[in-house]
Amino acid sequence: MNQVISLILFTIPGLLTYFWINLFGVTSTTKQNNKEVSAISILLWIPILCVVLIIYNFLALTTRWKEIHPNYNIPILKRDWRYIDSLVDLTALSSNIWFILFYLLLTIIISFYLGKVISKYGYKRIIDKVNDIRRNNNIAPLGLHSTVWDSIFLGNDGQIIEYRNQGESIKGHLIKVPRSHEEKKAIGLEAVDHWGRVMEYYDVEIELTYVDTENGIIINVYNFERALEAQDIFNDRFPDGITDDTPQNVIIDDQLTDG
Repeated sequence: MNQVISLILFTIPGLLTYFWINLFGVTSTTKQNNKEVSAISILLWIPILCVVLIIYNFLALTTRWKEIHPNYNIPILKRDWRYIDSLVDLTALSSNIWFILFYLLLTIIISFYLGKVISKYGYKRIIDKVNDIRRNNNIAPLGLHSTVWDSIFLGNDGQIIEYRNQGESIKGHLIKVPRSHEEKKAIGLEAVDHWGRVMEYYDVEIELTYVDTENGIIINVYNFERALEAQDIFNDRFPDGITDDTPQNVIIDDQLTDG
């Protein structure tokens, strides 16, 4: 039981914050081992504990005000709240189930907003400061994304891609991508047949190319606006799609307009 209490008091707050930060899109370049995660959790536990103690001690103070002396029927609002100003007091209160529930509730709320602040503001400020030093040392600056995969595929924009591997080519609308540290990077493509036909008939500019040097995988990312323009022209020319009866001597070297 003591191990469970210690886990709740000293480990869960930091782990929750680390979980939120990763969920909000800030991931490390490599998968962290247990020791590294423990060290990060301890660092994140400190600000959460400070906020929890401030809120708790304030509530403990208000229960002692003579101006508000109603008969509390809710156990968590009893007037015998003790102040916490040391780890000994915190450990002593850990035997109170109401305090544990109070601590867990505040931890979930605070860790969520702390993770939000760090991922939205803190991380970018740290990267900016690090890049200032890297530029002074004539080293290329770091990007906001921790991996090349994240920087290319984890945006919120639509993407038409071509997947190439060992002579195999598949084109389609990218709708599902894995997170950076997933062991198997499976992707989801939509309208594969349709986009394969469009790209056969029209030359669309390739905007980016992702190359996996370890596995020999190449993913070409088409210019999205030009791809949509090619699709419109294709749909106008072949409103019923490509069938076996469609003439094969149609003009296939049409170039897209520039706007």
